[in-house]
Order: sequence, then structure tokens, then C-alpha cells
Amino acid sequence: MSTSETSPKHALVEELRDYYEQIENIKEDAQELTAILNDAQFNWRPSPKQWSISECLAHLNVVNSKDLPVISAEIERGRKAGITAPGPFRYGAFSKWFVRFMDAPPKFKVRAPKIYLPPAGHQKDEVIPEFLRIHSEILDVLVKANGLDLARLKVPSPAGPFQFGLGQRLALIAAHDRRHLWQAWQVRKHPEFPV
Repeated sequence: MSTSETSPKHALVEELRDYYEQIENIKEDAQELTAILNDAQFNWRPSPKQWSISECLAHLNVVNSKDLPVISAEIERGRKAGITAPGPFRYGAFSKWFVRFMDAPPKFKVRAPKIYLPPAGHQKDEVIPEFLRIHSEILDVLVKANGLDLARLKVPSPAGPFQFGLGQRLALIAAHDRRHLWQAWQVRKHPEFPV
């Protein structure tokens, strides 16, 4: 049996398997984007108001490092409370909207809370290993979420008094990561990007 056939994602419910594949693709895409960049290119900004590739990816590191412990704790709580799915999971409308592979999700006109603002001027060999480590952790979280009721189990947000179903919270992570990785690619494709 091949490694792909024994991958943990093959045991996941449909929605989690979609997210798992998206996170795998995000890891590979980030490596492709940054592989040949030096630190000057990595930190280049198209304008004073636009983020560099470094800031786009470091922002995801900041967000996910704050959100994942909260999500993991709720998954553990859900296991102990027996909040399992009664049958095959069905996408909710909110989750369906975020599960896209071709395009980046729409950008919300909401300023990121201060706790999520990225550091500037980081070296590539600091940001990328952390990015890959955190996204491997996201894959582990998706596996741990399998079998739970993704709608009934609620996850609070560290940024404010908001709660989402676990499935919705994981959908937001995948969508948010795709948005900022797309943004980083636009920086790389900018006509004035240093070569």
C-alpha cells in the first residue's frame, strides 16, 4: 500500500479531508514561493502600506500560533464531553463558501486585531521553518477533530467575543491562509519586485 493511501487524511470526513489537502497545498506553495528568495526580496514591500512576503507569512504564523491552542483545547473538551457527530458530516452553507481551491477568498474590510499584526524585517530562515512547523500542527489538529460534531462544538476566538462551530473555525483558517499566501504571490509577481 502506498504512503498516499495510508495518509491520515483518508480516514477523515469529507470536509476535514478537504481542509487537510488545502493545508498540504499551502505548505508546498509557500516553499515554492520562497525557495529562491534572499532576505531582501523576502522583506520587499510594493508600497509603505502593503505587506512584504515576510509579513504575509509571519502574520499567518502569529494568527495560527494563537488560535491553535484554543482549538486544540476545545477538541479535547469535545472528546471528553462526547460531542461526536451522529452520522456523516454535511457541509453548512458558511463552510461551503470557504471551501475553494481555485481562488483566494474575498478580502474582508476588517483591520487585523493588534494581537495578530505580523513582525517586520524577519529573515527567511526564521519565518519559513516556523510556517512549516505550524502548518504540520494544523494537519495534526485536523486529524484529532475527526469524529467530533463540527457544528455543535464551539470554538471561541482569542481576538474577541466570537464563537464559531469547529468546522467553521477550521474553514476560516484554510481560507485566511489561502488569502495571505495569494497576497504574498502578488508581491512576488509585482513588476518592480527586485531580482
